[in-house]
Amino acid sequence: MFRLFVSITFLAFIILGNLAFAQVRDTIVLYKGQTLIGEIKGGQYGEIYIDDIDLKMIHVKQYKIKSLTANRTFKIETSDKRILIGMMKPSTKDGCVNILLDTGTIFDAEIMSLNTIFSVNQHFFSQLNGSVSTGFTYTKSSEIGQFNLSANVFYMTSFWDYQLTASTNGTLDSIGYSRDREELSFFTAYTFSPTWFAAINLAYQRNLELDIARRYQQMIGGGNKLMVRQYSQLYAITGLVFNQEKSTSGDQSGLLLELPVLLKFNFFKYSQPNIQISTQQTVFFGLTQKGRIRFSGNTSFSWQIIRDFYLTINPYTNFDNQSSETSDFDYGVSVSVSYKF
Repeated sequence: MFRLFVSITFLAFIILGNLAFAQVRDTIVLYKGQTLIGEIKGGQYGEIYIDDIDLKMIHVKQYKIKSLTANRTFKIETSDKRILIGMMKPSTKDGCVNILLDTGTIFDAEIMSLNTIFSVNQHFFSQLNGSVSTGFTYTKSSEIGQFNLSANVFYMTSFWDYQLTASTNGTLDSIGYSRDREELSFFTAYTFSPTWFAAINLAYQRNLELDIARRYQQMIGGGNKLMVRQYSQLYAITGLVFNQEKSTSGDQSGLLLELPVLLKFNFFKYSQPNIQISTQQTVFFGLTQKGRIRFSGNTSFSWQIIRDFYLTINPYTNFDNQSSETSDFDYGVSVSVSYKF
């Protein structure tokens, strides 16, 4: 009798253990019949990322997904500007998902309507995603080819979004290495409604063509999600900018105040060809220096080559009507290969 009791208990532990193991696995079922099993990391710009137990990290196009299951809590933003926090369960309708909210309510949504999906309450590094790029650049400042390096890292919690961006363009010749253009920025936003958010940005900039050896920039303000669609997003941000500048001649500006108007637009298309377009255009109106107007524009066109590698073309422009007597306009374009993680 005792042996029978031990055997039954041991078998029960095995069954319960297998059930518990199965419960933590997320599942994506495609229209063509393939099933991916692993851990869903998140999703953005028309893709959902899953760490498959056999195939490792895979970016799955949302239009190919018939059903999905995620047994952890996610922050989900939809194309109708809803913000939902909950788990994703299979729907009885193809191409849809039931979102089980923390309140116990079930929200039915089309998978294609999920604009962003971010895991919450997980390990820090498992919630990071972004890209690293390197390639060739042409800039007005040097009138020759240069090498460039850039990186973007994103992190999101239930209410906070974080983005770290770094880029550098430099020229190496017989004289030495010239740091022609550099930018490092840390952006954070707090979402307090489906469309409105508060924002803070800290940045360092260098642009020799506009005689800027160093600029420290701090912005505080807010923004609105003007448009959120299945394939596109448009954001607007404004506030107050505090600058401290040092020119290439050594002159320092002291504290400068500016009023920024920023527009950010994203477009993505994952049916053939696989294209992603992102652009950010900002105008700064001088408050301390009357009549000063600055403009900064950056656009990225990306085509998927294979898996997580993309060919990226990145034109940029910078304008400052009070930069120097020699030049008030700078432009450039880089062609690079990007790895997205």
